[in-house]
Amino acid sequence: MATAPSTAGLSVGKALQDGWQVFRRCPWPFAFFTLFALVLSTAVDLIPDLPRIPRLISSSLVDLWASVGLIRGAWLGQEGRSIRFGDLIRVNLPALWRLFSRQMALAVPLSLFSSGVLFLSATAADSRAHLQSIYLQLLIANPSSSEASTALIPQMQGLAITLISNPTAMLVTLGGIIVVVYVQVNQAFLGFLAVVKGLGPITTIREGFCIVRSDWWQVLGLLVLQALILLLGVIACGFGLLAAIPVVTCSTASAYLQLFGAELDASF
Repeated sequence: MATAPSTAGLSVGKALQDGWQVFRRCPWPFAFFTLFALVLSTAVDLIPDLPRIPRLISSSLVDLWASVGLIRGAWLGQEGRSIRFGDLIRVNLPALWRLFSRQMALAVPLSLFSSGVLFLSATAADSRAHLQSIYLQLLIANPSSSEASTALIPQMQGLAITLISNPTAMLVTLGGIIVVVYVQVNQAFLGFLAVVKGLGPITTIREGFCIVRSDWWQVLGLLVLQALILLLGVIACGFGLLAAIPVVTCSTASAYLQLFGAELDASF
């Protein structure tokens, strides 16, 4: 079934309603898959004495696999088809690579930009040494160690207070945040563009800017509401995430179809 982009733009209400309807039709496969993915991700993080690089690779592979599975389930749901657990756990290496490469094409320049903004802000506030100290500790810290993370919190808080108290540093930081938020909203559908449409890395990012630009505020509103849904899932003793995460993914699929249009095909 082919769908064309909506001439009326994005309807946030329709996206959320469609997301809920898709989940409600097949709640158990979505919930069990989300639970399985969360348990698997936690198990990887808890492997004792696993070096940083293998831990990072393993965790990233689990996250990519779970994202592709949820996208596939959301796509099947938008087509009105029944969703099975086997549909979600299926491994598709080309889809994993497409998602990873497009995410990296966005993450690398954004990370470089954010680091540059933070460096300029720290320089303006005469806190470059403080920033370098935090950066070095992050490099050597064990990501699975809660003690290392806790020890960094006061230093980060001190750096934040210093930057906020300096007008120039605050303006630079605020400008950087605005740019990052603008880009992230434009790339809200990067996962679907990468996995479903299979565009190249640069084309994927450019497509997001071209299409989302005219509906930027609606997409921002959708992201804010999705964040609230996830927050409610966390508040519900964490178990609410078993519904919240699939609903958010399915609502993103509906919004994607409204903005981009597509030939519905879950062959990935």
